[in-house]
Amino acid sequence: MIRPHLLLPAVLLFLTACQGGALPRPGGTLFEQLSGGQFTLHRDISIAPGRVRVIFQEGAASYGASEYKPRCELEVRDILETPQTIPAGSYRIGEVIGMQRYVNRPSGRIMLAAAGGPVRLVDDSSSEWYMYTYQMQLLSDQQADAPTLTCGGAYNYPYFARHPTLQEMREALGDYATLTVD
Repeated sequence: MIRPHLLLPAVLLFLTACQGGALPRPGGTLFEQLSGGQFTLHRDISIAPGRVRVIFQEGAASYGASEYKPRCELEVRDILETPQTIPAGSYRIGEVIGMQRYVNRPSGRIMLAAAGGPVRLVDDSSSEWYMYTYQMQLLSDQQADAPTLTCGGAYNYPYFARHPTLQEMREALGDYATLTVD
């Protein structure tokens, strides 16, 4: 028979062991290192009329991106009907917040011919994809309306989605900009 005074410590030990939940993702996050860091834009960036951001992926700047690779985005505050320019220069990184972007992808369907008509096979994996991002407040003494820098990892299934590494952010920016941390 288990004695009541021995049962309580065993239950507490068991509950303490369960507290951890999911294992931490390899590499952790960079929130503290990015805040106080430096973002240096090496050349002026033009944003087309009717748009608010330019996207950097694999060292190229564009208005669209692949969802399968990490990216960084420079975003201005207002949509204008004239081109906007983000001037080259150095920006301090102020507050860094995390954001989670979500997309509901259509489930994978395969149609196969079979005796008696088509058969539909449905992919049973999740159709929800996530991207974890760092949204960085850029501060400049020379520019009152500094842009916002958002860098995110690739979209992936919830368990596999993660924040981008510093190296992935640097590769996304290419030679357009340099990102340094303290």
